[in-house]
Amino acid sequence: MIDGAWDWRDDDAASCLRAAEGVVLAQEFLRCNPVYRMGRETLLHALSPRSAAREAALAGFAWPWGLSFPV
Repeated sequence: MIDGAWDWRDDDAASCLRAAEGVVLAQEFLRCNPVYRMGRETLLHALSPRSAAREAALAGFAWPWGLSFPV
């Protein structure tokens, strides 16, 4: 690593990726995705904690990101 940059082509970094679980990689992708982060922050600030529509709004936001599953 140079200046904190992470190079996925590095052998050590690649071995970490191979060992990581899919859920960990997905979480890191979302954490680093500026579109997801901005949408999440906007949604959370707009919703009242006790709003009846809160669950529906959260589910609507989660669906395009693959964070909800039909039951």
